[in-house]
Amino acid sequence: MNSSFIFIVMSAIVLGAVMTTSTSCSNSVNYDSNKVHHGKSSFKSKVDNTFFQWFKMRLKEGSYPSIEPKEIKSILAKTDHKQINSPADIARATWIGHATVLVQYRGINFLTDPHLTDYPSPLEWLAPKRSTPPALSYEEMPPIDFVVISHNHYDHLDQSTVDMFGNSVVWYVPLGLKSWFLGRGISSAKIIELDWWESHQFAKEVKITIAPNIHWSRRTPWDTNKSLWGSWAVEIGDFQSWFAGDTGYDRKLFKEIGQKLGPFELAMIPIGAYGPRYFMLPQHLDPAQAVLVHNEIRSQKSIPIHWGTFQLTHEPFLEPPELLVQAMRKNGIKNTQFRALKIGETIEIADNQ
Repeated sequence: MNSSFIFIVMSAIVLGAVMTTSTSCSNSVNYDSNKVHHGKSSFKSKVDNTFFQWFKMRLKEGSYPSIEPKEIKSILAKTDHKQINSPADIARATWIGHATVLVQYRGINFLTDPHLTDYPSPLEWLAPKRSTPPALSYEEMPPIDFVVISHNHYDHLDQSTVDMFGNSVVWYVPLGLKSWFLGRGISSAKIIELDWWESHQFAKEVKITIAPNIHWSRRTPWDTNKSLWGSWAVEIGDFQSWFAGDTGYDRKLFKEIGQKLGPFELAMIPIGAYGPRYFMLPQHLDPAQAVLVHNEIRSQKSIPIHWGTFQLTHEPFLEPPELLVQAMRKNGIKNTQFRALKIGETIEIADNQ
């Protein structure tokens, strides 16, 4: 029998068993019938792929494409620890890996969806090991003020990483996730739980707003869409940034975000985990769609994320940035406006860039 088939079947069985004992997300949300994304007992998602559809797709597609050591080496940069630990008079961003970005400006340091461990799953053998190491370990991080979490999937909300930071940071989470953090021992005062379009003033010149995106949530078999998902706009003085989280494409929505919260000096937009398109289209952008989002939210400079770290889907390892270059050329976008970074690379975001 094909080894890939055996692995998928065993993974499905064990994953179900493991997830039954995992900490689930909130079942105590007060759903508001006046809000279109609120249902009676869960949030409404435009993504309707079931576990059995995923299982069927995995059997059809077979093994993930292989990754060569030289491909991994080609996207790794030496992290500039001196720069990261210096004052950021000019806004800067460092790609840590996957959807994790360190953003620094005017004494504020924040992280997006921090994941610093080796596996994007509750058990190590249920998913391929991290292909590339995080650019910074927890011990190497500068002091972090706050973290924004897009949703509760294992590759974006890693409980071991959450335990590392604990109560040393403020956690901004979508509606329904607070109970999960409380279950990890995080103080209620350190958790800011928001619904779409709600904002919180972290400091006098620091404002954080959660905006919609197109995705879904699940951590156990019983909490599908019980917690919300979203993107995050972070305003630090005169600097506006936007973290897309995980998302499918919706032209009307992204134009609305650009109009309400933009323009943005920096956007962090996913370009990977899109294959095969017949299955991933509703929930993950491909590089061509990412370019459209860059334009629609009115971003000055964008960083492509959500590729080159965890092998979650079936596109070749280096295909996302290659297709991004093609899409930028087609849309007349300069390379400097949406360039693929290496893991560990830091860029500064200045007005004239």
